[in-house]
Amino acid sequence: MTKRDYGLELTNNSKVGWAFSLPRSKTCINATTICKKLCYGNGIRYQSAGHKAKRERNFRTIQFLLNEGGPELLSQNLSLMVDQARPRDWLCAKITATETVIPWTLRIHDIGDYPEVRTIPCSKN
Repeated sequence: MTKRDYGLELTNNSKVGWAFSLPRSKTCINATTICKKLCYGNGIRYQSAGHKAKRERNFRTIQFLLNEGGPELLSQNLSLMVDQARPRDWLCAKITATETVIPWTLRIHDIGDYPEVRTIPCSKN
């Protein structure tokens, strides 16, 4: 029996904030052949063993959670990810009905996607 490595981990992208990184090759919605070839996520900077392992572990864990407990178990664990991704000033902004200092989003890819299509905006929540 092979031991599988499971776990959910966020990536903090300096330009866009937090991401829940999944392998683009398996999860990039509506990616065309040209898009896949030209994606800047294919660059050497994003192809380290650590980056790839994190994305694959997240994907494997999602599949495991869905198989073992369905959408309910997956949503419980993803809720924890959302809580971790909130900016430091999120609670104060919520209470005072103001914006957070850093815009808050949670992306499903740490690189290579279009925010207006695949980003879940969270700043006003």
